[in-house]
Amino acid sequence: MTIADLVSLLRTDLADPNSERFSDEVLTRCVLKSIYPVGWDLDEKLVVLNGQVDPEPQDAVREMILLQAQIEACRFMRAATANAFSFSSGDKRVDKTSQPEHWAKLEEDLTTAYNQRLNDIKPGAGDDDILTPNVVPVIYGPPRHRPWR
Repeated sequence: MTIADLVSLLRTDLADPNSERFSDEVLTRCVLKSIYPVGWDLDEKLVVLNGQVDPEPQDAVREMILLQAQIEACRFMRAATANAFSFSSGDKRVDKTSQPEHWAKLEEDLTTAYNQRLNDIKPGAGDDDILTPNVVPVIYGPPRHRPWR
């Protein structure tokens, strides 16, 4: 499957068929940023070679890539709308200040859906997100004997 095919599917999922919100470059970047983390989560080695994902992602993997790409698109829009403004003049009013919050809420919902699907595909996959290393304390004190004497 080519990156262009994934971008086309992502554009449909984001309800942006006429490229009004997202450029092809932005969606391509979102797809590319999604392939490796999804491969990592699913223990599959996914690479991009000459504009193609290798090995070709099957149904569940493809949908996970697209879901992660939607999350990346939300992150992009949060950054793009961070400087949103509020303006009023007479009886006209424009308020775009809540756009980043709406994108953040959508990102949160999509992340929850991603984690649920990941758990359905690979039970227990999200359980080891926090690593707790085996830490053994080292206690320093004066030496018991002095070998150099």
